[in-house]
Parts: sequence; structure tokens; C-alpha cells
Amino acid sequence: WRPNERRPTMPRNPEPHLPDASAERLRAAGLRRTRALQAVLALFEGNPAWTPTHAQLADRLAADGEAMNAVTLYRLLERLVGAGLLARRTASGERVWRFHWLAAPDDAGPLFECDACHHQFSLAEDDAAARAVATALNRLVARQGHHAARVDLAVHGTCADCRGAGAAA
Repeated sequence: WRPNERRPTMPRNPEPHLPDASAERLRAAGLRRTRALQAVLALFEGNPAWTPTHAQLADRLAADGEAMNAVTLYRLLERLVGAGLLARRTASGERVWRFHWLAAPDDAGPLFECDACHHQFSLAEDDAAARAVATALNRLVARQGHHAARVDLAVHGTCADCRGAGAAA
């Protein structure tokens, strides 16, 4: 490229499709529907059980032609967590955060996370038991003089698919 020549432009990928329900949740949260946001949401909506780390998301976005700055991606993920569109969990043993799609705003209940494939499965069938555990934990924390902002419950183990794959090997 020379200063007197017109700079070549890169072809742009078409905008990812965003379902109406997600678009409404974005509007309600006051988030602008940027190309970066749409690309991130499209990845989660395409595979709702996927629980990537920030680095895995960045790699996938780059492979899809939607590369973005690491700080921009962190900020976007934080906004999506704050808006209740994503949940962030600390992956035990990995010392990283994993993000997962919340299909509904109140979908942040207890989870089962497979330590082999990192897919997460909702355990919402027994909400009363989960609420009782959360209440007991909040009371314990309060007795120790602390204030709990939230309680994240996750059961770790090996999912049926991974157990079946291990048995077949």
C-alpha cells in the first residue's frame, strides 16, 4: 500500500443471526447490539451447553473471522453476565472462569458440570432443595460476620456421555 493509493478493504462476514428473544433481552438490559456482541451470543446460542473460557471464546471468534481484542472480550462478557444473559463460574482446578448461556433470566440455578467435557446441565428440577442449601450457606456466612452477595452451586463429576465414552474405550 502506498500513501496515494486507496487502502484495500477486508471483506466483512454477514451479521450473525440473533433470535428475537435474545434481542429483547439485550434491549431490556440496555446493551447495544454490536457486531462483537452478536458474534459472542451466536456462539452460545449455537451450543447452549458449551462452557468456554475467555481464551476458548477468543480462539473460536478468531477462527470464525470475528477476532477481537482480549480486553474488549472481557468487558463484553462482564456486561453479558451483569445483564443476566451469561453466567460466570470459576472452574475448579483450572483457575479460570467459564461462561455459560442462560436460556432464561432465572436459569442461574444449581448445575452439574462435567469435569471431562465441561458441559453444564441444569439441576433446576429440585429448586426447593437448592434454595434450602443456599439459605443454609447464607446463614453460615452471616454467623461468621460476612455478607454473601450470591451463592453459586455446582456439582462436579462425569456426565453420562463421557462415562459412556470411557466405558466403550
